[in-house]
Amino acid sequence: MFLYLECRNYGITLDLPATSNDAASTILDLTAGFENEPVQIKISGVNGPIPNLYPYIQHADLEHEADLQKLNALDERISSMTPEEQRLFSGALELEYTGDLDDAVRIAGSLERYEIFPKIKTDADLGRFLVDTAFMTGKFSFPEEAKPYLDYAKIGAEQRDTLDGVYTPHGMVRRREEVPVQAETPRAMLLALTASGQSYPLALPASEKQLDHAKRTLGIEDLSQAAISNVEYVAPYLNRLIPTDCVSVENANEMAHCLQRIKTDGEMLKYCATLEVEEPSTFTEALDMAIDIDDYELISDNEREYGREALSRLGADDELLDTIDGYTDFDQLGRDTMEENGVRQTGYGLVRRLSKPFPGPKFGQTMM
Repeated sequence: MFLYLECRNYGITLDLPATSNDAASTILDLTAGFENEPVQIKISGVNGPIPNLYPYIQHADLEHEADLQKLNALDERISSMTPEEQRLFSGALELEYTGDLDDAVRIAGSLERYEIFPKIKTDADLGRFLVDTAFMTGKFSFPEEAKPYLDYAKIGAEQRDTLDGVYTPHGMVRRREEVPVQAETPRAMLLALTASGQSYPLALPASEKQLDHAKRTLGIEDLSQAAISNVEYVAPYLNRLIPTDCVSVENANEMAHCLQRIKTDGEMLKYCATLEVEEPSTFTEALDMAIDIDDYELISDNEREYGREALSRLGADDELLDTIDGYTDFDQLGRDTMEENGVRQTGYGLVRRLSKPFPGPKFGQTMM
């Protein structure tokens, strides 16, 4: 494995493992002619079998003996890996994305914490695997006759976050269940920050200590001085539902905390449905919806049941509902009540706003 180094648009390579003398000699060659000028040396790339290693090592200081030893140890560990282990390591880096050299060394030394499923690369693959293997601890099973009609992609999408895995070109990678998860809060978002020619991948939610580390790395006093060049979500469907206009690190961190709560409470589908209907024009509007998620309700698409629930809210008990069952068109009542409540059909289910009905097309028109 070797590193690409740059200084003043001039590049050179450094083979690993390298001694302090090797690094010093390479840096001397790279900075020749600029001895009396302040120069910035940066690692601009890495060539090796792990394609996504660069974000982890880009801020390593080659003039610092400890960082050089870590790079050498990482190179030695990667060289000793089998091709299968290298694929697993690459997936684990994507799963635990932090951009820190210490984390890369730690992950490389603890691959037993992770597992890879080579045949699972999409939501549909995951859904089919879960159904065929009853992987979800026997919570439910499907008869063979029903399997040709199942929406495997939807099953996989709904379970992906629960399994806490990521898709890679080599398959899905996830933490092994029997191994304790890191004490840190699981990430919900990833920001790509840039300032003064430096870049920094910031996983959110982040603690004050982590935010301070980002500022030190970028050489800025306030994160508002950094440009946000990219925003990504662990739940990939949020990338198209949440705009990036008016995003700030502070608001993004608050959004990440909201997404963690929404995920824990099992309300991610409701939030996605809300975003699809409300169509926020700015990141701030999407954040407000996440904060006010309790103002929305994801409902069953059973019109008959919705009609019965409407009468229940007016005081009718089960005995009365059963008595009038044969004399009441609950389906029509359900459709009328859905229209009155502003229920909207989305790709994530039926949703309504509790404080006031959604404006827009009638419910029946939305269903068409």
